[in-house]
Amino acid sequence: MTHALVSLARFDEASDLITQGDELLKTIPQELTKAYKQREANLALIKGYFYNRRRNPKDADLALKHLEHSLALREELGIKHEIAESLYWMAWNLCVFKGELNSALKYAERSLALAKESSKKYYIAGSLKNIAMIKGRLGELDDSIRFYEQSLELFKELNNKERMAAVLNNLSEEYKKRGELDRALECIEQSMTINHELGNLRNLANNHDYLIQILIERGDIERAQLSLHDLEQLNSQLKDKWINFVYLFVKAQVLKTSLRARDRGKAEEILTLLLKDEELDYEGRYGALLNLCELLLTELRMTNDLEVLDELTQFIGQLSELTERSHSYWILCETYLIQAKLSLLTFNIKKAQRFLTQAHQIAERFDLTQLAVKIANEKEDLIKKLDLWEKLKEENAPMSDRMELARLDEKIVKMIQKRSGLTVQVSEEKIAISKEKKICLVCRGEVLRFSYICECGANYCGNCARALTNLENVCWACEVPIDYSKPVKPFKEEEEKVKVKVKQKKK
Repeated sequence: MTHALVSLARFDEASDLITQGDELLKTIPQELTKAYKQREANLALIKGYFYNRRRNPKDADLALKHLEHSLALREELGIKHEIAESLYWMAWNLCVFKGELNSALKYAERSLALAKESSKKYYIAGSLKNIAMIKGRLGELDDSIRFYEQSLELFKELNNKERMAAVLNNLSEEYKKRGELDRALECIEQSMTINHELGNLRNLANNHDYLIQILIERGDIERAQLSLHDLEQLNSQLKDKWINFVYLFVKAQVLKTSLRARDRGKAEEILTLLLKDEELDYEGRYGALLNLCELLLTELRMTNDLEVLDELTQFIGQLSELTERSHSYWILCETYLIQAKLSLLTFNIKKAQRFLTQAHQIAERFDLTQLAVKIANEKEDLIKKLDLWEKLKEENAPMSDRMELARLDEKIVKMIQKRSGLTVQVSEEKIAISKEKKICLVCRGEVLRFSYICECGANYCGNCARALTNLENVCWACEVPIDYSKPVKPFKEEEEKVKVKVKQKKK
């Protein structure tokens, strides 16, 4: 009952039932260890599911705490499909709220293995869907689609229409990202048909979000506007905060397609308003920032107004802070690329080179091979065009000419198109145990071996120190030359003590 209420977003009623469940649990004699543990585990799972589905980022840690508790109890009981369920929601939490995709994938894969051992199709299908979602956010679109298709077949066998609709909805997004817009449209229309038959208005409203974005990419703005009108009606009927966010976000996207300055101004107002909402999750905030930056770029090209450039730089800075906090290293590199291009617009060549160097070092540090090659090409391209940039500076060339040379519009559009699948995490094998982590100022990774420390306290790993030597021989924090002849050795004794301590805990 509680699970169903949470699925329907009837959170107040669900909260009341959870409170009743807590009270009821107290009445069960704890001598009945197995029965008590099973009820406690189920209640903990429901609490975790409740906080997950409310989609408030502030609840993410609390949700994970309850889910970990349910997992611990269920592992003691040894009921495989229930363990799989706890792992499923832990993986979902780590993926959606924290962006920890590698950890999420490990939990999801273990969930699938246990679900298969239990031979319960529902849990197998759910685990496949979870893996597909994570693969999609990792940018592994072919694998994502393959897992979604497998999940869909199992839900069809179970005749679980609600889950079929959910998988089709997500499949539409993966096909859109792969550029297969006809197939994406087919999937979202099938999902909407099922949700309409079921009378599931909340999921139908969510479908409109995906449909409108597909229609915009297809250039069918008229139909996108009709879908937006339908979503507006559902939003008024449901009075759901999450659906209201979805409505406002896609409304801004539709307005953004207009050639009228008034409509684009309204889109900018909506996106700015959304960013002020503290409950906006990571993906929503990232999407709003990217779309806002695209609007400002258009305004900048048309007006040559340096105040617009300042505003754009501010929002790109917010995007950079957001991605760094979430350890989204791929997006962080892409953001530094944009900042490099913004620096070129004001003819700050030195700053542009620093951003490119930083992006390249991060890409290499976290094994983002394709991205590292692309950034290296950008660095080489800038070197070739230095004379041209100097000429534009002397002529005080209009902003449109500078933007064309920097290819800034192209970069923003590509990031918007790929916004769901760009989070990459540092692998666990690369993290050493140490009491005091020393983070490199350039690549944002932990300094594990030799480091170079400026008198101001800034740390540089060996690779980044060499990169800075090639570019300029100064600290980025204080602009004072660094003595690269005096590397600092890692604190091996400290690391060994901590490792011994960890081993003792395992005994």
